[in-house]
Amino acid sequence: MASVKGSKQHQMMVVPYRPFYRFGVFFLCLLLLGGFCWSTYEFGLKKGLATKVQVITERDSLKLRLQQRDVEVLILSQQVADLKVGEQIDTQATEEVRSTVEELQGEIAELSEEIRFYKGVMLPNVEEQGLRIERWDMKQTNEPNTINFSLLLTQVVEKHQYVQGGVEIIIVGNTQEGERSLTLQELRDDKQNSIRFRFRYFQNIDGELRVPKGFEPRQVMVIAKSTGGNNQRLEKKFDWQLDGD
Repeated sequence: MASVKGSKQHQMMVVPYRPFYRFGVFFLCLLLLGGFCWSTYEFGLKKGLATKVQVITERDSLKLRLQQRDVEVLILSQQVADLKVGEQIDTQATEEVRSTVEELQGEIAELSEEIRFYKGVMLPNVEEQGLRIERWDMKQTNEPNTINFSLLLTQVVEKHQYVQGGVEIIIVGNTQEGERSLTLQELRDDKQNSIRFRFRYFQNIDGELRVPKGFEPRQVMVIAKSTGGNNQRLEKKFDWQLDGD
């Protein structure tokens, strides 16, 4: 049988006519899509809220830890300050103790010297007994060319009786014209040529001397003369040395 040539024929299918079917399918797809979007939104919202809560919790925890660290830093700073103050106090206390020890050592030395002195006066065990020039001290005053002096005389004997006499003071020094010696009469306002003494054990003689301008003192000569049945003449030289120089 001969075939008929021509355009291709498509198969046809007869379906029932349902006008609301496509609309229902579209609505269903739209409903599913809306449900998916809503579920995604709810999931994102819950996830975001959970993340926000976690971030806020971590932030609060960090703030609390930061506050704790600030408190620790403040405590450590206070401890460091206390240690520095303690170190300063220890240093000051050590210095005060050292100064006190030095003062006590000085006082002990002075007391030992006084004990030695009183023993020498009260319990003499030296061969050379009698009147003695024990000590000579000088100190600068506020007035220029004026000094205060202190002379200590003692009597070293087995049996102490009163001794009396006079002390002469001569200062040896230099001037533009050469060496010169100044007597007590030239050094004091009262123009006395000697200072009287009378004691049984010891006597401390204090006074003031005025050195002329242009005179450079170098040495002090102290001459003590006792009067009476057992008269003596003593002479002792001291370098010109002011206390504090």
